[in-house]
Amino acid sequence: MSDVTTLCHLWVVDIPTRTPIYLTDHDDIIYYDGQTYHPQNSGEGAVTETRSGLAIDSGGVSTRLTLPNLSAQDIRGGALDGGQLTQYRHDWRSGETVLLFKGRIGEVSFSGDEISIEWLGQSSLLDRSTGRVFSRQCDASFGDAKCGLSLSDFPDGTVCPRSFQACHDQFSNSVNFRGFPYLLGDDVLQAGVSDSDIRDRSSRYR
Repeated sequence: MSDVTTLCHLWVVDIPTRTPIYLTDHDDIIYYDGQTYHPQNSGEGAVTETRSGLAIDSGGVSTRLTLPNLSAQDIRGGALDGGQLTQYRHDWRSGETVLLFKGRIGEVSFSGDEISIEWLGQSSLLDRSTGRVFSRQCDASFGDAKCGLSLSDFPDGTVCPRSFQACHDQFSNSVNFRGFPYLLGDDVLQAGVSDSDIRDRSSRYR
């Protein structure tokens, strides 16, 4: 006769400007730390974990949960943006509880009536780009607000090479160019001194 486990999982979905949601994969309500955790109807195998890297925090965890009081339209509209997801392992007989993971809510996708939430640890912040990228090419997307052009004016499938020359000559949009065309590259650093170079302290791009 196999042993009956007394362990279950608890989840806290903490969403800005909304009341936190408390869930469990147990078949009955769990009361823990003054909160009521409502059972899920997802059944066995509702949680799928995928982690990578050396630290427990790295990578992501995906879990399929049914969120009460949140419609698919709410979620697609960004209701989970900026939220956090916390998972505990809980012994419903002894009350012993262990924190397994706490991370930010990442990408959210749908499968039938359930949603799949990407669970991101603190190390994921290291993969996020902040500030601007200093590059000779434009960092705007063709036709977006930073570019300033309208794609409807180019129905022929025109593609922008994101260079300053194209922005100036082809699109007459150099005022909105989001790159640094005069940024010195590795070719300048590797080039040797030439006797033909003029050294009068003026711009090399005159």
